[in-house]
Amino acid sequence: MQREVRTVSLPPLGRSRHLASIGTIIGVIILLVLVPIILPPAQEFLAQTVLVYALFAVATNFLIGFSGLLSFGQAVFFGFGAYTAALLWTHGVPFWIGFIISPIAAAVVAALVAIVSLRTSRLYFALLTLGFSQLAYEVASGLYNLTGGETGIPGITMPNAISGVVSNYEFILVFIVAAVIALYWIQRSSFGMALKAIRENPTRAEAVGIHVYWHHVVAYVIAGFICGLAGVLYVVYQQQVDPVLLNWTESGEPVLMAVLGGMGLYLGPAVGSFIYILLEQWVGALTPQWPLLVGLVVLVMVIVYPRGLGGGFVNLVTAIRRKRRKADDSVSIRRTS
Repeated sequence: MQREVRTVSLPPLGRSRHLASIGTIIGVIILLVLVPIILPPAQEFLAQTVLVYALFAVATNFLIGFSGLLSFGQAVFFGFGAYTAALLWTHGVPFWIGFIISPIAAAVVAALVAIVSLRTSRLYFALLTLGFSQLAYEVASGLYNLTGGETGIPGITMPNAISGVVSNYEFILVFIVAAVIALYWIQRSSFGMALKAIRENPTRAEAVGIHVYWHHVVAYVIAGFICGLAGVLYVVYQQQVDPVLLNWTESGEPVLMAVLGGMGLYLGPAVGSFIYILLEQWVGALTPQWPLLVGLVVLVMVIVYPRGLGGGFVNLVTAIRRKRRKADDSVSIRRTS
């Protein structure tokens, strides 16, 4: 007598992971849209800070995590976009013209920096980008008549359409979501696949016809444009700029956020920015020595979760799925025996 074979059908792992990612993204967007309703104005302002630095960190991770370029000069484009917008708006240029020109100007600066810096080896590339960041900081601090020196440019007025706190938040959210989606599309395109191939093995990538140097230049320009856009959005809600935005320490923050959240995940740096800024706020309220304590917390987290908190969460979900799959397979085997 032939036994009836019963098997437990499971959805393909890739499909379920894709659906889970889409569901997570939709849930996060809905939650972000509800922030002005849920949070008081002070916390909403903090949420805008998290969003802007999340975009800054995601753009930086596009270079480090997906292109293999360790850059400590992203603050140049973040600050340049912010200063360009501030100068244009304070000199009477219409809002939308300044908004469009500023990230493009940051991308042009990124192209110049990339053409010079990428001709060196990886270590010297990182040091050279660090030098550009410090140079930009010193120039902005010294040109008092143009940039306001150490004081910066305070009191930048926004148009009436986005002058309210809630309107500011919604304006920033729309452009950040659009930029994140665009960067994700670039990463998934043939150009993004070529960047991953270069990251894994640049010699082999060049052997199959990929021009490593110009791919890296284009990637640097794209990241510079997104960082410049983050700088412009910073001005929209802060309504001021200062030379600290150009300092090399500002370039280190998105790198820390990316490491903290997980460089292997596209939105890992966004998670890292949320954790880093909250730690900065909470610990800073307790002690003036907050950088030391925040550094210790970040160090412990990186040791416990080498792939970042996002990577640790993915590992946990994967382990649960494997255990569930093994249990289902054992049930299927027992039913067939």
